[in-house]
Amino acid sequence: MGKFPYFTKEHEDIREIARGAAEEFKKTAEEADRNHDYNIIKKNLKRMAELDLIGIHIATEYGGLGLDFVGHCVALEEIAKGCLSTAFSYNTQRLAMDAIRLGGTDAQKKKYLIPACAGSIVSFATTEPEAGSDVASMRTTAVKDGDKWVINGTKHYITNAIVADAHVLVAKTSPADAQRPEFTAFVVDNDNPGIKMSKVENKMGATASPTTEYFLENCRVGDDAVLGTVGQGMPLALSALEIARIGIGTQGLGLMQVALEQAIAYGKERVQFGKPILKNQALQFHVANMSSRVEIARNLLFHAAWLKDQGLPAGKEAAIAKLFATEECTWVCNMAMNILCGPGYTTDYPVERYLRDAKVLEMGGGTSEIMRMIISREELGKF
Repeated sequence: MGKFPYFTKEHEDIREIARGAAEEFKKTAEEADRNHDYNIIKKNLKRMAELDLIGIHIATEYGGLGLDFVGHCVALEEIAKGCLSTAFSYNTQRLAMDAIRLGGTDAQKKKYLIPACAGSIVSFATTEPEAGSDVASMRTTAVKDGDKWVINGTKHYITNAIVADAHVLVAKTSPADAQRPEFTAFVVDNDNPGIKMSKVENKMGATASPTTEYFLENCRVGDDAVLGTVGQGMPLALSALEIARIGIGTQGLGLMQVALEQAIAYGKERVQFGKPILKNQALQFHVANMSSRVEIARNLLFHAAWLKDQGLPAGKEAAIAKLFATEECTWVCNMAMNILCGPGYTTDYPVERYLRDAKVLEMGGGTSEIMRMIISREELGKF
């Protein structure tokens, strides 16, 4: 890869630090995946905090480095090469932190962002059993009772919740008969007795990153738990999710890069019919197609990240980057398995894990279908 226009010396320094961390995480990734050991997430995020990788684009007064989102994506790409479960939880941590960064008061930022940059974990929840892509169907409610809000409902498929110290969540705060529902974002400490963890899902991939259901049962919080303005929780959540989509695509970039590298290393050593299999033009063309997808994804993702750093609209660009990078990540990982063939289908090589891990990226932060809806809406406008 040649010099990339969005990267500075600071970004390259971050890359080297993150690359070292990824090498550490790679040593435990297979075992953590096999055992569904989500405790590795706490350990790895703590290690990343020690390396100043958690709060790269958080202001220094709130414990971060005060750099930019491109810097976060540089680190995220490298971490995904070592352990996708860690990268997935890392990006979700940043999603929750962004909601606090964008909507929080100074007091909230000090209370939650400073510890989060130091390794405290925060989850982010909009998804519910009846509200996935259709977030407006959310049933969790927050009702004012004197000087408290009482929150009731269920959050579903929530990354990091079981290991989190605090939770960012969105609840409906408009009356049941309101013509247009309004939602409000809250940040709730995990020791609140109204939060009750349920099951951790048994997933196909990213198995060391915990995906949890939890219940809110008469969860009482004060006005100091409200993020942003009452009734404006959905725009806040969507703003944070727009940034997260770039991060999810960036995980795909790291994963497809390492899958390509694994396929090339294997193909140079594997001999059939008297020569390494990558001497065959058909497989060389597969490598060319894989490499092309990696570089296109890199350009799309870091351009979208750069737009966010400039304060420019990036909704369509984020959706395009996320859509392309995640779908092509699955394709590249599948092609890497084809090149390894039988060995790639076994746990002797990490390619089968890469392919299992890749699929979740197409769904997290908005499915491919939702990305296509966003892109087409931007292109078509109202007609």
